[in-house]
Amino acid sequence: MDKCCNCGKNNVFLEGLCKKCYNEKNPLVVSFKPVKILVCFGCKKYFLKGKWTGFRKIEEMAKKVLQDRIIFNEKADISSFKIQTIIPKHSIGQNVKVDFKAILTVFGVYKGKSNSIKEEYEMKSRIIYILCPRCSKFKSGYFEGILQLRDVDQDVIDYALEKLKQSEKRGIFLSKKKKVKNGLDLYLTKKGYIHELGQELLKKFGGEKKASRKLFSRNKQTSRDIYRINVLFRQSKFRKGDIISIDGEPFKVSDITSRIKIKSLKTGNISSFFLKDIHAKNSEEVKETVVSSVFPELKIINPYTFQAEKPANYKDKNFKIGEKIKVVVVNEKIWIV
Repeated sequence: MDKCCNCGKNNVFLEGLCKKCYNEKNPLVVSFKPVKILVCFGCKKYFLKGKWTGFRKIEEMAKKVLQDRIIFNEKADISSFKIQTIIPKHSIGQNVKVDFKAILTVFGVYKGKSNSIKEEYEMKSRIIYILCPRCSKFKSGYFEGILQLRDVDQDVIDYALEKLKQSEKRGIFLSKKKKVKNGLDLYLTKKGYIHELGQELLKKFGGEKKASRKLFSRNKQTSRDIYRINVLFRQSKFRKGDIISIDGEPFKVSDITSRIKIKSLKTGNISSFFLKDIHAKNSEEVKETVVSSVFPELKIINPYTFQAEKPANYKDKNFKIGEKIKVVVVNEKIWIV
């Protein structure tokens, strides 16, 4: 019977060695390269293969990084392996270093053999918390431009701030908020997004949007000028659905961006104007009232005088006595909205 050329025991396994000696000289895992995992504590992303990638659970992220560093023995067929990470509780902050270990369990079969082999390894690694380039700009107060909100409702401010919170997933941050006369300045880290958000506010709330730029510095490598931009958004004093009076005739605002579309309550015709060309001062107050009679003619209760009056615009609709309707009163005439 052949003997192991290393320890002299009987039962040679492979290449003149017993199973124990062969396993010691030919482990399923040839090597594992210790790794330092860079994690941004600002945006919860980790650096791998030249880019920053988001993650949900740090244990799962660590497994993914570690498994790419394992070099298996080519003499064996690896049937499966699993990694259990053991990361201690720790604080998060600039240059915080966390040493952790992971247990690697490998199952494999050596070529020419049928029996499966199980081996375990302990892998030691380190997590280092830093700021990625984008978050570093944010924390340092870096900004590429300002979104200037002027004469806006709280709804506009809340909407803009919520959009900016969502934009953090894209690496765009709000560096600073500054209250100014009649509004708020939002300092953003991405100038292209300032235009995007300004346009979105214009579409949703209506008003005016203006952009300007200011020379900030010059790139010494490319000799190109670097500009910061300002985007001004001023909200319209009118809202979609408002009733406005022009020369004594009421109109309903049907749409509003940089232009305003209004529908005549008298004729039903729709017109479009630039906001600066609209001379209405304020929107009319819409009141709720009731139908007092429908025959021989339609009459509704004036919400100010409480008298039954014929509306200035008769809508082709079957009304019922006591039905609630919305109206405005302009130049002592009552109009159905």
